[in-house]
Amino acid sequence: MHRPGRWVARSFLIVAATAVVYVAGAAIIGWGHLRENLRNFPIGLLVPLAGLSLVNYGLRWLRWEWYLRRLDARVPLRCSLILYFSAFLMVITPGKIGEVFKAALLRERFGIPLSRGVPIVLSERIYDFLGVLLMAAAGLATWTGSLAGIGGGLAAAAGVPILLALFHLRPVRERLLARLAARPSLARYREGLEGAATGLGTLLGPRDALGSVVLSTAAWACEGVGMWLVCRGLGLDVGVGPACFVYASATLLGSLSFLPGGLGGTEAAIVWLLGRLAVGSAPAGAAALIIRVVTLWLAVAIGLAFWGPSRRLLMETSPPAPGAPADS
Repeated sequence: MHRPGRWVARSFLIVAATAVVYVAGAAIIGWGHLRENLRNFPIGLLVPLAGLSLVNYGLRWLRWEWYLRRLDARVPLRCSLILYFSAFLMVITPGKIGEVFKAALLRERFGIPLSRGVPIVLSERIYDFLGVLLMAAAGLATWTGSLAGIGGGLAAAAGVPILLALFHLRPVRERLLARLAARPSLARYREGLEGAATGLGTLLGPRDALGSVVLSTAAWACEGVGMWLVCRGLGLDVGVGPACFVYASATLLGSLSFLPGGLGGTEAAIVWLLGRLAVGSAPAGAAALIIRVVTLWLAVAIGLAFWGPSRRLLMETSPPAPGAPADS
């Protein structure tokens, strides 16, 4: 598996670039003020913050297991854990596209065709987006600040469920497939594309949608509560609802930017939104840095910890039997 290796190398480059972005942001805000706010943050709060993030990750892993079973993609539990959490190293790729390597590993090591693996990965991203969107909508009811400057981004995010509903309609899906298959470069993959569309339609269908949305919203609400705890630790007068709105809106805007892990964009949005609640740039910057450490960077650290076992898994797992589906 050479491609995942390249993604790992790129991830380290992104980490280096992030350090430069963070240093630049700290210089703009002011080193002294930022350092003072970070020093005053109760270090004991890092334990419940990390715990909330771990609950988020655990709920999303349960969803992954659910999807594997729904599409009859059977993987031993130990292998599923290693594969899923090693992919966390890929969350800092643009749009999290590096996570598609999970589908590649399912195909190469367990004989599960991409027509089943890719819909699982896509469904994860779709329901994550919807869960965060619902959290933003709930937090909006308690928001007292200005929405100037982010209204367009939130409106664009709100349009995603409409597109998903259209995709679930079979005539729309078939028309889209026909257009894709008409391209010479994709014509030979028509069968795989049809299988992937069917699998995605299954996971986006009514039978799975409600449970998936509830599970995803609960998972991401943990990190919204984490944002509130960070604000409390910094002595900021920000309620649970507004804190959830800040975190969810910043996450959505970061996702729509397609920057690696939303880096830079998400942090800037957190600082800007907290500023709309009359929070100074230094405490807002400290809040952005802390919440990203215990959410995004904790996930990257977990992915790095699981990367070694995942490489051993690749070597010890038998390749798929001859004749196993090999759609591309």
